[in-house]
Formats: sequence, C-alpha cells, structure tokens
Amino acid sequence: MRNRPNAVELLDVAERTLSDEVAPDLTARQRYHVALIASAMGIARRELAGGVSPFDGEIDELRKLYPAASPERTEAALDRLNRLFAADLRAGRFDKGGNEHDRKTALALLRNDVLARLAEDNPRYAK
Repeated sequence: MRNRPNAVELLDVAERTLSDEVAPDLTARQRYHVALIASAMGIARRELAGGVSPFDGEIDELRKLYPAASPERTEAALDRLNRLFAADLRAGRFDKGGNEHDRKTALALLRNDVLARLAEDNPRYAK
C-alpha cells in the first residue's frame, strides 16, 4: 500500500502551488522559468497517471504485428515489442509493397501513440 498523497497527487499540488502561489510574486523572467517547471511537472503527473503505456491496448496492437511474441503482459514485454516495432519501421517492413494489413495496423498504432503522447504533453492540443 502506498502512502497518501501519492506521486501523482504530490505533483499536482506542487504544480498548482508553483503556478498560483509562487509565480505571481516573481519577476517576468522567474515566472517564465516557474511556468516551464510547472509544465514539466504536469507532463510527469499525466505520464505517471497513465501507466506504462501512453494508450490502452498498445500491447494488444503490437501483438497483432507479432503474434509469435511471448504472451506475457509486463512492462518488459511491452518494451521488447516496441523495440521490435521500431526496428521494423526503420527497416521498411511497413512501407508500400509489404503486407497491407500489417501496414494499416502499424499506422493505427503510430497514430494512437502520437495522439496519446500529445494528450499527455499538451492536453489542450486536441481541444
């Protein structure tokens, strides 16, 4: 059992305190630096809250491309599948001329990943 507040809650409180309580009393240059720090804390908080994968179902999508991969559902397995996917992207496995189904699956995987990372890094982007 973890203590409360947890890491996500601590980052939330620290980010709000910096932005609402500390920044108003600083010079413009210092406020800019505090805004950068608060933004980084917000990104870290959202990443922690999201877990090991930026979007639900990432490992399932990767398994469509690599059905022979180990069935384990661990962070290490996700990392291995992502490394294999990256190597196949670099090698051109999903370029035109290859398997159409795999190419569509790879494109959907990349799209979901980018949108999920944008939501973590800048939640107002999609609005």
